[in-house]
Amino acid sequence: MSHASTGLLKGLWRVLEPQRISNVFCRQSRAWSSTVWFPDLDEKGDMDFDDDYTDSKRELKPHGVDPKKGWEFRGVHRAIICGKVGQVPVQKLLRNGHTVTVFTVGTGPEDLPKPAQWHRIAVHNDRLGAFAVQKLVKNSSVYVEGDIETRVYNDSINDQVRNIPEICVRRDGKIRLVKSGDSAANVSFDELKSDN
Repeated sequence: MSHASTGLLKGLWRVLEPQRISNVFCRQSRAWSSTVWFPDLDEKGDMDFDDDYTDSKRELKPHGVDPKKGWEFRGVHRAIICGKVGQVPVQKLLRNGHTVTVFTVGTGPEDLPKPAQWHRIAVHNDRLGAFAVQKLVKNSSVYVEGDIETRVYNDSINDQVRNIPEICVRRDGKIRLVKSGDSAANVSFDELKSDN
């Protein structure tokens, strides 16, 4: 063999040898895979795979609301915020006769001149709605706990479908006025969550 062909073989050997070693290593160390359950290994080190694994998977079904059954479990859609009231609470009468109290709460660091983020709050509980209208004024500190929902409506002006995220306070929601004399360090989270 010539000197050039010997150099070419050595170069190929350097490239192919690490691949061969890693393939041998992977074959010998199957138990290192994160998908392996160690009790499945038998004495010889072989894996016992169930052939019907794919058949046992549940079919995924889309999430939705069935009026008869209520919400299916979709995860946690809960919001707990403390901030300052922006738009004062306003009560609106819906077509079905129920009243909804709507206001905004701004959250963010204290050192900013304006809140960093605004949250739309919709109170569907009559008692809490009346409390919000009577007690909450602009720039008052408030604690709000409710469900995160997206309200969808057709905009008659632009003929577009609008999606508005809002925190809906229903039966299990809470609204608490945080007194201006109290510092944040003195307010207990348990006290805010209690119904006293």
